[in-house]
Amino acid sequence: MTLNAALRLMAGTVILASLALGYTYSENWYYLTGFVGLNMLQSAFTGWCPAVTIFKMIGLKAEQCSVDGMTVNQGVHMIAGILILGTTSAVVLMDMPQEILFATAVIGASLLQSAFSGWCLAFTISRLIGFKDTTAAS
Repeated sequence: MTLNAALRLMAGTVILASLALGYTYSENWYYLTGFVGLNMLQSAFTGWCPAVTIFKMIGLKAEQCSVDGMTVNQGVHMIAGILILGTTSAVVLMDMPQEILFATAVIGASLLQSAFSGWCLAFTISRLIGFKDTTAAS
């Protein structure tokens, strides 16, 4: 498993868990969902999030981009981060109905499954708007 796949796996799992906890116990759990979205967005630009250090310590490798420009993984992080932050903020800050978070759950499930399949809609969108493909590092 690559570093980026592990990040998507962890992000999807935390998103779905925090949404379930927020719906079941306390809406305060939605702040964790928002934190994941914020982390995904900032990691698209910085290439780092708190989990990266741990994943590197256990030996996971990042993919390499053979050309200049932003990678598809960065595009996925941007798209997911913006959508997660948007839906979570709408519920937490603007008191919108919790049903909006269904979209966030779909994003979390998509990130989770993409860790295993290597595909989600955000990959296709990222490629279409010009983000570059990566290859596994050796």
